[in-house]
Amino acid sequence: MDEMFRRPNAAQAANPYIPGARILPGRATCSADLGTGVRYHLYPLSELNDLGFFARIEMATDEDSSLRAHPDFNLYVLCLEGSGQVRLGGTGGYGVEHYEFEAGDLVIVPRDVPYCLAGAFKAVALHARTNAFGKAAPHSRFCHPVLDYLSCGAEDGPNGAYLFDPLCSQRLEVPVPYGSVAASPHRADAEALYRNVTPRDPQTGDAANQAQELVNPSVIGARLLRKAVDAPEVYNANAGNKQWAFPLTWTDDLAICIGATHSSISDRDRPFDSHSHPDVEEYKYIISGRGTVTIGDGDPTVETEVYDYEAGDLVILPRGMPHVDAGDYTALYFHTRQSVFGKVPGTSRYPHGAYVYTKPPRPTKEERAALNEPGTYVFMDSRETLNVFVPNPIERIEHNPTGLTHLRPDLFPGEPG
Repeated sequence: MDEMFRRPNAAQAANPYIPGARILPGRATCSADLGTGVRYHLYPLSELNDLGFFARIEMATDEDSSLRAHPDFNLYVLCLEGSGQVRLGGTGGYGVEHYEFEAGDLVIVPRDVPYCLAGAFKAVALHARTNAFGKAAPHSRFCHPVLDYLSCGAEDGPNGAYLFDPLCSQRLEVPVPYGSVAASPHRADAEALYRNVTPRDPQTGDAANQAQELVNPSVIGARLLRKAVDAPEVYNANAGNKQWAFPLTWTDDLAICIGATHSSISDRDRPFDSHSHPDVEEYKYIISGRGTVTIGDGDPTVETEVYDYEAGDLVILPRGMPHVDAGDYTALYFHTRQSVFGKVPGTSRYPHGAYVYTKPPRPTKEERAALNEPGTYVFMDSRETLNVFVPNPIERIEHNPTGLTHLRPDLFPGEPG
């Protein structure tokens, strides 16, 4: 394994009290064929990470050879190249839903719903360690649960239940949670009632997708967010990015899922403001290009760390650590709705929290207005279109005024001064 990847480098050693990798290099992933028709490049997350699973996946077959479900959280698949299909349900008592997706689209596989993939595409797949409703994935180490539904009938329960570690290198078999689904005589009436009166989650503007969701009306939330429909490209004056943001809601385990393109030309006149996310880690998957992240800018109690990243890398920015990005790259940014330690950030509508450390110059009045003053604590919605400014629990950040560098021999005789 790469020596830089195996041991903390000098930059990370500057803040030894903050554990965890800052970058998981794309070249140091674990490549595996798990027998599903999909090639996985798995990233070695640990139990302190807010994600339980992250992988680059490649598929070039007509049909996924498995039918599986993930209890307790949503699985997210962002298509990078090509196109494909996802089939939901068809067993475990769920009706069949079909969705076609292409590059830029975000597939959301709802918790507990069996699914399989097909097509020729490249994508990233991920899920949080805890879901939006506070349920943790089943185990600190084996945090990727799978229910096997292969060859099961429409009302059958799963054949088996397994827990995997983030690299899928070990499988822990657990008792199957249930056997079969026995439909009641009034099932059709119940489904009709769900379709008519259950509040829907209006994430997507795609009418065909909304109609498909009603096949399983008791399963709330969008299954497919289309970039062309649901995430139009905009200019973010705060970051100097061209970006697109998916409209996530309270049913989602992610607080944000944003694609952004940054330019080093912009860095000269529009450098990032230094900010942190006190309650969650920020993840950034580098789709193309390369750049640099600086940790510690604006906080005198944090030593500076600087990292270069390139396409395929997964950047992990620890909770509460100020950071600034620069370079020429396109990346996928995402935060979970809860931290691995169970802390829920913000509110159900405004889960994306940030604390601001610096206010760099901007060339236009509009762009200056997009920045916040240092010391601002703000919560945003998933698209960063609405801001809630909250009473700031952080008044200032400084070293202890006395320095804590010497003892008091006048108060403690006999002790060295």
